[in-house]
Amino acid sequence: MSVSYEVHDDIAVITLDRPDSFNAITAALAGEFVDALERAGRESRAAVITGSGKAFCAGADLAEIVDGYKLNGPNLGAVLDNHFHPAVLALLNCKVPTIAAINGVAAGAGLGLALGCDIRLMSDAAFLMSAFIGIGLAPDSGTTWWLPAHVGVSRALEIAMTNRRVLPDEALDLGLCTRVVSGDQLLSAALETAGGFATLSTDALVTTRTLIRTASTTDFAAALQAERQAQHRLGLSPEHMEGVSAFLEKRTPDYRNPGA
Repeated sequence: MSVSYEVHDDIAVITLDRPDSFNAITAALAGEFVDALERAGRESRAAVITGSGKAFCAGADLAEIVDGYKLNGPNLGAVLDNHFHPAVLALLNCKVPTIAAINGVAAGAGLGLALGCDIRLMSDAAFLMSAFIGIGLAPDSGTTWWLPAHVGVSRALEIAMTNRRVLPDEALDLGLCTRVVSGDQLLSAALETAGGFATLSTDALVTTRTLIRTASTTDFAAALQAERQAQHRLGLSPEHMEGVSAFLEKRTPDYRNPGA
């Protein structure tokens, strides 16, 4: 197995588990990652995504890709269609909030995975890097969308085209992560964040993610309409009724068992 999966206290921990290859993405890992995200959507209330060993994810497994060249010729479009796009779309559409615990390098497609999570925490020993230019390619795995969305077009171009490392303090300043902690505290910090999400309405959290992401690429009137539709649906939910009741009764809401 290239991805490990476990659930504790309603939190799924998804670990990219190829430490000898810096958790580089193979076809098998991509498929297992999609399966793990789908399981998390069914079995948890939040998901933490991290890497084993010294890396979060160093990007595509170039050895596997080169072997593919020998069989089929260079066809990176098919590689993206069959493996990388399903992985990043599964992350985008995950039915629970996602937290990246970036324990080491997140480069290439690994950067795309990290940027696709809702929240990112970084170890003080980690770094981010586009890396594609270094092997004569342009960014993929959602990086051309996520990077300018987070830091703006000019800074995204500079990071991608210079191929430089973005260290934790700069990543924090740029908004590419929300917290930097020591490596031995990273997972517990991510679990703490996930635990906070687990006490809230999952539907409301995921809807908030969708609205904010969509609003950044649409006009104001369309954003208002999307808000209206979402709010109407959420207003009919047991979670909303539980939240209002708890507020009026001055107690902590129980979103795990709303209406019980």
